Amino acid sequence: MADVLIIYNAGKPDAARHAQETAQWLRAAGYGVVLADQPTAARWSQLPEPKIALVMTLGGDGTLLTGAALAAPAGVPLLGVHLGRFGFIAQVEPNEIIDALQRWQSGNYQVQERLMAQARLEGETRASLALNEITLLRMPTAPMLDFTICINDLLLTTYPADGSLVATPTGSTAYALSAGAPVVHPQTEALILTPISPHTLGARPLVLPPTARISITIRCAATNEPDAQVIMTADGRRHQTLRMGQTVHITAAPFRVKLLSFNEGEFFEKLRDRLLWGARVNE
Repeated sequence: MADVLIIYNAGKPDAARHAQETAQWLRAAGYGVVLADQPTAARWSQLPEPKIALVMTLGGDGTLLTGAALAAPAGVPLLGVHLGRFGFIAQVEPNEIIDALQRWQSGNYQVQERLMAQARLEGETRASLALNEITLLRMPTAPMLDFTICINDLLLTTYPADGSLVATPTGSTAYALSAGAPVVHPQTEALILTPISPHTLGARPLVLPPTARISITIRCAATNEPDAQVIMTADGRRHQTLRMGQTVHITAAPFRVKLLSFNEGEFFEKLRDRLLWGARVNE
């Protein structure tokens, strides 16, 4: 029988309890179970077992992002259980876990394929993967930097800013939304290029096709700050320090996250209930 990988947020007492209860149910149903807390799973570069048939996360969207980085390259479906504060990606509430697993067993579910982004430093082969966004952000002590943007090797613009990010449609309701990007349906195929606090009125978010190759080169206009640094993060968790003059190439990843879904209209429900679309805040 195949195995199920359960990744849980150990900082949430309910997550550990639900993980143990779910593992017990799965073992009784004949499945092998691999249990891992989020920090442990975040250190893995691939799934711990080749026979993992399902990755399940219990926590907030951060826990789900950890699971996505493991499940997507292996083509394994992902089931997210919402135990966080916001939970825009996770599909299932804690009281629905067993029902969701039974529906998975019987094939009574849909699969939402979500685009992922990947980033490579020029001259390197290792890629950083993200379900939400790749972010380039200046260090707090660094001066404002210049970000030169090329699309498919063609110069688009250079703008002074605190940073720049490339989001997926799934990530359009995360950091990109706070930076002024549009909300994009998560099953849309697109990349969303967004400046972070640009020092110009001419820099605006840009929605690009999934085939776009986005290259971002970082420079410092202040000649007395040659050692200014930028932090590159993938989904806000995997960090890498960049030097001035380096270029990052960002594209769609060659695989998709296969997210289990049981409610076709869930995304629109979350827009209404969690982003308060249509609510009159002055009443």
